[in-house]
Amino acid sequence: MKTYRIAGALAAAVLFSGGALPSEEQFNLEPASLAQLEKAVRSRGDPARGREIFLDTRDAQCANCHRIQGVGGHVGPALGSIMERLDIRQIAEALIAPSRKLTGGYETYTIARTDGKILSGLKLKDSGNQLLLRDGLGKDTVIQKEQISRIEKSPVSLMPARLVSRLSRKDLVNLISFLKNPAAQLKLNGRLSRAWITGPFSRSISRTEPFEKNPDPAKVAVSSTGKLLQWKLINARADGLIQLAGPVAAKKSSAYILALMKSDREREAVLRLDHSSGMRLLVNSETVYSSRNPARNSRLSIRLRKGWNTILSRVSNPTGDSTLGIRYEPARGLRLTADRQD
Repeated sequence: MKTYRIAGALAAAVLFSGGALPSEEQFNLEPASLAQLEKAVRSRGDPARGREIFLDTRDAQCANCHRIQGVGGHVGPALGSIMERLDIRQIAEALIAPSRKLTGGYETYTIARTDGKILSGLKLKDSGNQLLLRDGLGKDTVIQKEQISRIEKSPVSLMPARLVSRLSRKDLVNLISFLKNPAAQLKLNGRLSRAWITGPFSRSISRTEPFEKNPDPAKVAVSSTGKLLQWKLINARADGLIQLAGPVAAKKSSAYILALMKSDREREAVLRLDHSSGMRLLVNSETVYSSRNPARNSRLSIRLRKGWNTILSRVSNPTGDSTLGIRYEPARGLRLTADRQD
């Protein structure tokens, strides 16, 4: 039963946006279809393409809920070691029919509060006088029991049934191929998959802003000119690069990108930087790197304190589509992320 509890949790990772259904009928749970799927995964599955599907923020939003090699969300458990224990057919069953064998621990709870608000998600903690609920986007909400008028448990996964049919057969084969390939998963190690962005600011990367002293995505960023700017969460593309686009990153301007790095002790760490335009990088509010030119796989040694460290970049955006990639060289006890969830 524990195997299917984990598999059911995995299913919550595959959430899909709108779009037309593929013309080719998707695999199903019939033995012959599962056998065909398993054969396809073993013979022609492309784990590199599957990795892109796992990271894709538009269609198969797997990484919004689950993480591999530290990359991804926190709605469900980390998947690396779990995938080694599940076989191809068990993974397929979890994706095709997420609620079929879901057991305790990953049911959806719907809570009606006394103020009329309805909340839904996974129940993480149930203490004497309050509940901790996590929704499908990974947001945690503490609810006082005295504020609850009704609570209902559903044996249904957070992933609606049959949404996997929005993937093509080929994409499903490649996704499962990636989930069963530790070598392909290892290539995610150390990559920053999402971060906070705010802007636009003047194009100059050398100009400092007051909030550089204590950048906090929960607070409004106040510029040197008095402009109030919100932080927005942004996902990296499938190639691992964060693209500056939209109102916060106008052409001929610059924007700030904020991430957090956790270390189990005070230490030296090595970052690898990819930037298509000029950038300045600050670690714990101190500038440690600045370049007006693009760079590829630039090596930067930084000093981290124990606990959480801020990694703040000011990136020039001359053409309106600049990109930034940050990853750290693998080392035990490090984590690069956009939030403080463990």
